[in-house]
Amino acid sequence: MAGEEKTEKATPKKRRDQRKEGNVLQSKEVVTAFSVLGIFSAVRLLAGFMMRSVLAYTQNVYEESATYVVSPDNVMPLIVDMMTLFVIVVGPICAAAMLLGILPTVAQTRGLFSMKALKPKFSRLNPFEGIKKMFSLQAIVGIVKGLIEVAVVSVMIYNEITAKMPTILSLMKAGVMQGLAYAALSIYDLVMLICIMLVFVAAADFLFQWWQFEKKLKMSKQEVKEEFKQMEGDPQVKSKIKQRQQQMAQRRMMQDVPTADVVVRNPTHYAVALRYDQDKNRAPQVVAKGKDYLALRIVDIAENHDVMCIENPPLARALYAQVDLGREIPYELYDAVAEVLTVVYKAKGKVLHA
Repeated sequence: MAGEEKTEKATPKKRRDQRKEGNVLQSKEVVTAFSVLGIFSAVRLLAGFMMRSVLAYTQNVYEESATYVVSPDNVMPLIVDMMTLFVIVVGPICAAAMLLGILPTVAQTRGLFSMKALKPKFSRLNPFEGIKKMFSLQAIVGIVKGLIEVAVVSVMIYNEITAKMPTILSLMKAGVMQGLAYAALSIYDLVMLICIMLVFVAAADFLFQWWQFEKKLKMSKQEVKEEFKQMEGDPQVKSKIKQRQQQMAQRRMMQDVPTADVVVRNPTHYAVALRYDQDKNRAPQVVAKGKDYLALRIVDIAENHDVMCIENPPLARALYAQVDLGREIPYELYDAVAEVLTVVYKAKGKVLHA
């Protein structure tokens, strides 16, 4: 079975079991792309606020530097001011990075948190397994993907610098701030182009990870059969359970034979016990039925409890074949059963209502 080809799609049970183990479809490139995109989007949106905060703090320090004397008593407020500025400037960017790092992970794993994935596995210490992973398809794809990313980013940076450098130099001659502002915008545009490239890489990596994940989950036909046995139960065990259930049902059925009004028999092969409560039932009800040995037992119990047994082979066979246990007789058998019940009721001094 170890060498059997795995051609079958994973069953829902295997998917659930793998999820419990912490094995879910996940692309790290998706997390990276969203994190980088979130960081630089936050920088772009908050650039003005960050610059004003830094300039205001710098100006305040510069104005007070002439009269401000640093001493052990006032060094703590300086540290607090610097930490506050750091939180105000960097805090929103860090929050955006964390949020956009967590959200793609939660979306891919559907909120899964499994401690089993964090447990140490001694198989990871196996050097042969490590070498095998180094030359696996996933490792090769990762290396090729990394080289392509580096090459594309390098070309984009080179083209951007070559195209924008003359403009930056000309603006620097007119005013340093103008040149720096244009350079900053150019860098931001370059970063956004890189982010867009990362999004496409992430989409391609997600498709590859999905293909790899589905391939790993595939099962052999024998594994599917074994799982079916585990879920449905071994056929031999199921047979024994079914046999025991039938025995219990037969015991309950035999307990109802003494409550019957009549047993219709043929004379040894079939026996059907009928009960008719004229106040509750619309038609006579089959409370027990059987053939061969079971039929003889029904007749024996009926005779021991003074339940009349009437031989009527055609009716006995029809009742056995057409009416399930606990069901009322069908309309087409009303007349034949009525004739039998008339005999029984007459013998017991009862009246059968029409």
